[in-house]
Amino acid sequence: MSKVSIVENPLGYERVGRLLAKYAIPSIIALIINSLYNMVDQIFIGQGVGFLGNGATNIIAPIATITIAIATLFGDGLAAFFSLSLGKGEGEKAAKGLGTSIIYGCIFGIIWTILAFVFLKPLCMVFGATENILPYALDYGRIIVIGFTFQILGNTINSAIRTDGSPRYAMFAMMIGAVLNLALDPLFIFVFHWGVAGAAIATVASQLFGLLFNIAYLFRLKTIKLSRQSFTFDIRTAGRIASLGFASGANNLTSTVVAFVSNNLMTKYGALSVYGADIPLTTFGLCMKVSMLAFSIGIGVASGSQPIIGFNYGAKKYDRVKKTFLLSAGVATIITFVSWIIFQSFPLQLIRIFGAESALYEEFAVKCFHIYLLLTFLNGLQMCAGVLFQAIGQPMKAAITSLSKQVIFYIPAMLVLSHFFGLTGILMAGPAADALAFILSGAFCFKEIKKMEQINENAS
Repeated sequence: MSKVSIVENPLGYERVGRLLAKYAIPSIIALIINSLYNMVDQIFIGQGVGFLGNGATNIIAPIATITIAIATLFGDGLAAFFSLSLGKGEGEKAAKGLGTSIIYGCIFGIIWTILAFVFLKPLCMVFGATENILPYALDYGRIIVIGFTFQILGNTINSAIRTDGSPRYAMFAMMIGAVLNLALDPLFIFVFHWGVAGAAIATVASQLFGLLFNIAYLFRLKTIKLSRQSFTFDIRTAGRIASLGFASGANNLTSTVVAFVSNNLMTKYGALSVYGADIPLTTFGLCMKVSMLAFSIGIGVASGSQPIIGFNYGAKKYDRVKKTFLLSAGVATIITFVSWIIFQSFPLQLIRIFGAESALYEEFAVKCFHIYLLLTFLNGLQMCAGVLFQAIGQPMKAAITSLSKQVIFYIPAMLVLSHFFGLTGILMAGPAADALAFILSGAFCFKEIKKMEQINENAS
């Protein structure tokens, strides 16, 4: 049977700022590293293959995002389940949650790998592959899907490692894979001349190595002890974990829907413009990935707050919940503001990291950064709002705040504005969604904080 020591858990008494730094910094680094998997591929592909190769990775990206959605469904759900259970002193329940997440993550990973491989070509066509980009997308995708199960299991276990009180180990587990990917990419692309397939092989090998490093930690868990009884097919436990991770999973899944809409709109209206279909499809994808690399810092701050908020909410220490949320939201907003300055000031320099191309290519890339990322400094609050509601066990509010930008606002804005302004309208939908999501998330958070304050007043 598994037991847990909850006496004097630092999550309940240590200074919030110190705790946030402890959990957020490794989480930030881990998320940046995770973003670098695709970024590194695109940098080397852009330099060694050209922008059509990068266009191919943008087609595969929404397919891979479905994998990330499954990974965060179980990974982030497990993190919330784990910390809430520890806060209540239920160590055996936390252990069962970890084992169940591993079992179901493996099942879903294998099923999705098979489906993605079998239906790869029609999926590429659905996500807007042009005649020129499709061959590269198939070469890259046939290999990258092999690593989907590795990615899901690695992310799930990594979330447990972070919540178990070892954020540095979680960071190094991801860092090792990224460093290996960074070393193998130039070897396979420039030395072996394997092109986009070489980049995919490097990524899969790195994901497998990272997974093995994560698995090694399961033999040295601090707060729980795994046993055979921990690994179950318990559908109720899996359902509870999935409900807690639903916001994160759905948020990533909506990225796939957004990619479907934006890729096809870019192809449609790009073909009617001087840029053609290939340039908008490629540059817009690169713009989004560069922004996600920068925003990984803000998301890392939000993720770092999750175990602190979850534990203290479970322990009914609402003042610490409020303090943690306000601190994380403030830091995330500062980070997104600095990122906004960089995006608006140096778009050409950023896009040239992926290779120098034609004047039209660079012209549209700069336009993407200037218009699409115009109000990104508002994103910090929304990042933290989704984590707040996820950590306190309110999956519906977590889903609404997390999905509002992309589903409720961005997709409809793209469809409407593109009809009137073409390619520019697609880009204008970004700042419109940012502003509306900021207002909605702010209202939800204000109401929840007031509710916790009222509970404290009634208790005193």
